[in-house]
Amino acid sequence: MFSASDYGMFVKYLIMYGIGFILGSYGGLFSESAGIINIALEGSMVFGAFAGLVFLQGMASWCAGTFLVTTMGGLVITYLLAAIVAVLFGLIFSFLLSWVSIKLKADQTIVGTALNTLAVAACTIVNTAVTGKDSPETANNIFTSVLQINTGNRFIDTAFSGLNISVLIGLIAIIVLWLVMNKMRFGLRLRACGENPAAADSVGINVTRMRYYGTAIGSCSAALAGFVIFSCMPLGTWQINALGYGFLVLAIEIFGNWKATNIIFCSIFFAFFFAFAPTFTAAIFSNFELAGIRDTLFGQKAFYYLLPYFIALLTLVIFSKKSRAPKAEGIPYDKSTR
Repeated sequence: MFSASDYGMFVKYLIMYGIGFILGSYGGLFSESAGIINIALEGSMVFGAFAGLVFLQGMASWCAGTFLVTTMGGLVITYLLAAIVAVLFGLIFSFLLSWVSIKLKADQTIVGTALNTLAVAACTIVNTAVTGKDSPETANNIFTSVLQINTGNRFIDTAFSGLNISVLIGLIAIIVLWLVMNKMRFGLRLRACGENPAAADSVGINVTRMRYYGTAIGSCSAALAGFVIFSCMPLGTWQINALGYGFLVLAIEIFGNWKATNIIFCSIFFAFFFAFAPTFTAAIFSNFELAGIRDTLFGQKAFYYLLPYFIALLTLVIFSKKSRAPKAEGIPYDKSTR
C-alpha cells in the first residue's frame, strides 16, 4: 500500500516537525517558568526562520561558486552560520517582550500578540527591500540540489535529502535545554522565579535578571525551531508566517504540563500527525475511492491537515483543568511588595 519513499518522507517530516515542536515548546517553557507569558513564540519563529533564510540567500550570492555553497561539507558551515544568525535575531526579538513586560509591567498577553504582528510585518518589509519585490514570500530551497542524498536506497534518500545541519543543532539544543531545566541549579532558580518570586528574591536570586534570561533563552529556542522547520520544508517559496505553529507549541507546552520530559513526548505525538498528512494521504485516497467513501469527511485531504489542530484543541479542553502553570506566570514582580 505504501512505498519506501512514502515511509522515508514520513520520517523526514517527523524529524523536522518533532525537533521544531520540541524547541518551540521549550521556548514557552523557559519563558513561562521564569514568570513571563510568551505569546510571541509565533513571532520568534518567524524572525528566526526569516533571518536564517535571508542569510542563506546572501551566502548564495556572496559565495557563488565556492565550496561553501557547492559542497555538502561547505553547506554544513553555511547552515551552521545561518542557525547562529537565526538564534541571534531571536535574542534581539526577546528583549522587545521582556523589556516591555518587566520594565514597563505591561500586559504580557497583549504585548506578545502585538509582537507576532510586528514580526510578520517587519520581515515582509525587509523582504521587499532585499528582493525588490512587493511579495510576502521568500525562497527556502536555495541549496536543495546539493542537499540531495543518493545512496540508491529510496527510503534513506527520501528521509534525509533536504535536511541540513540545523536538525543536528536542534537535537543538541534540546538535550542541553533539558539538562539545564531538570539537572542544573539555573533551572531550579528559573522555576522558583515563576512559582514564588518573592521567596526566590528573599534567598538572593535576582528575579528580574532571571526573567530576562528565561525570555531570551525561550525566544532563541523558538527562533531556532522556526529555522529548522522552514529551512528543511520542501516548499520552494515560504510565505512569511509560522502557519500557527507558535500557538500550537503553546498548546503542546500546556499538554505537557510545563514539564521538559513530557513536552518531548507530546511534541512527537503532534509531529506524527503533521508528518502523516502530506505523506500517506495519496495512498489512502486511492483506497477510499475504491471503498466508495471518497466524498465523506474521511476521504478529504483537508481533514488530515486539520486533524493535528483539532487534536490540539481537544487536548486543551480535556487537560487544561489538570494542568498546573507556574503560579506567578504573567504577574509583574514588584520587589517593594515583598
